[in-house]
Amino acid sequence: MPGKIPKYFINELLSHTNIVNLIDKRLILKKYGKNYKTNCPFHDDKTPSFTVNEDKQFYYCFGCNAHGNAIDFLIQYERLSFIESIEELALMHGVKIPFEKKFQNNLYFKKQKLYLLMNQMCKLYQENMHVTNLAQKYLSDRGISQYMIDFFLIGFASLHWNDFCKKFKITKNFEEELLTNNIITINEKRYKYDRFQGRIIFPIQDHHGRIIGFGGRSLNNIPPKYLNSPETHIFQKRKQIYGLYQVKQKFSKPLYLLVVEGFIDVITLTQHNIDYVVSSLGTATTSEHIQILFKNTNIVIYCYDGDEAGKNAAWQTLKKSLPYISETKILKFILLPNNEDPDTIIRKEGREKFQKRIDNAITMSKFFFKNILKNINLLSSDDKFYLSSRALPLINTISNDTIRIYLRQILARMIGILDDHQFQKFLYEKETKKKYRSHFQIKHTPMRTLIGLLIQNPSLSKIVPSIIQLQNFKLKGLPIFLEILQTCLNYPNINTGQLLELYRNKKIIHILKKLSSWDHMIVQEEIQNMFLDLLTNIYNKILETRQEYLISQDRIKGLTINEKKEIWFINQTLSKK
Repeated sequence: MPGKIPKYFINELLSHTNIVNLIDKRLILKKYGKNYKTNCPFHDDKTPSFTVNEDKQFYYCFGCNAHGNAIDFLIQYERLSFIESIEELALMHGVKIPFEKKFQNNLYFKKQKLYLLMNQMCKLYQENMHVTNLAQKYLSDRGISQYMIDFFLIGFASLHWNDFCKKFKITKNFEEELLTNNIITINEKRYKYDRFQGRIIFPIQDHHGRIIGFGGRSLNNIPPKYLNSPETHIFQKRKQIYGLYQVKQKFSKPLYLLVVEGFIDVITLTQHNIDYVVSSLGTATTSEHIQILFKNTNIVIYCYDGDEAGKNAAWQTLKKSLPYISETKILKFILLPNNEDPDTIIRKEGREKFQKRIDNAITMSKFFFKNILKNINLLSSDDKFYLSSRALPLINTISNDTIRIYLRQILARMIGILDDHQFQKFLYEKETKKKYRSHFQIKHTPMRTLIGLLIQNPSLSKIVPSIIQLQNFKLKGLPIFLEILQTCLNYPNINTGQLLELYRNKKIIHILKKLSSWDHMIVQEEIQNMFLDLLTNIYNKILETRQEYLISQDRIKGLTINEKKEIWFINQTLSKK
């Protein structure tokens, strides 16, 4: 947002950020010549069309036209706001954002206070583990080791209502902060107390390891059995995955993620060396959860209890996941025996047998048809019609062409469409192709090519002759070229990503981004010569236009002494062409 964060700070952040490293931590990049490529994360990409240029600090997709610098990538890929993307980069480099004083009370600073508060609370809960043996006994009875307690930062909220306020030494301002965020609660007698009172505490960490909230488990099954922190500026349950930070500490790119339902399930399986275990905080799976999981791995395996509630939860998860699956984003399911959960069953059968359950997880297509065929009689025409009306809307939510067509083919055979011609008609009637087009098309002109070359190669500004003579002439696009040229001269080491960032909130940013990704079909060795040739031709065109004007003025009313000198200079310059 303009005016809130100094431009110099954003420029410095980008200068210290390598876009290849940033993207490679999220996608798998492969080097092709001077560029890096991968399948585009923003559309269903069959072949690598997503290109990252390290010199320009810029990415571009030839399939869907997604493009930008490191900030744009975080905004598009992580779905962050502009401020959040700057915060992400600042955290990466261990620096604070120097907001202007009048913005010192904005959301960023409120979030920083909350992070500090959560960290202090976490330490207090951990200290409480040594005050009473209630928590230690409970965890010991569940077979949880001290290493796991430390690894997951497990703590305990005191049984005494006033311990929290005493140990925190709450001031009036601090108390308001706690009350505003529902961290402490006031009871009927106006006593202020910790909502997690008497519970085992499971700190919830974001991908940077910051504490953003807590889950509390009742020691004696007093309802609710589990309680999560209320939602705040830094904690939204629909976007958080418990245990993901711990997995990423061990494996930067996990082979798969096994999603279970509870905190204890995650901890117990991890202790038994079942890697890659996470949980969605005991809440129903959301589309945000699914997208986060697939951004961290290519295989997501959901593990549910084998009772009806578990099966229904698995089916709801499958339906929500369909838009996000592809040939490379694979979904599987494990349904445990009745009355078992991951915590209990691994204690009974051990790691090796549980790992076999993971290896033999049910594929998405098998699980889909197993559920969709419940109570369906394929010998009944009415049931076939019902099956088609129930299955097709779900299949149509799959964005991946291959999987969508494959499931339709299976469905077609089930309902009796065996002829290939009939199947093609069935497919054609339902299929809707997505076309990726840029929002606008612009025509190639010498001036736009000149601007495009300069944006893509800001160092060309160093070879431009004096521009003083150009400043008084009128030519479409010339003011933009001169402005960008001056910017490049002001920042001698600027790259494409930094240059575009300086124009983020300007009207011309859209055309500049378009020009920054133009393929000019010019080999690298000839770019400088082409740039100078274009510049010379445009300059000569300006002179020719001015020459014609002066000649016409001479015929009409004659020229002043200065105008005669000017036309002499123009004639001399053009004669050297």
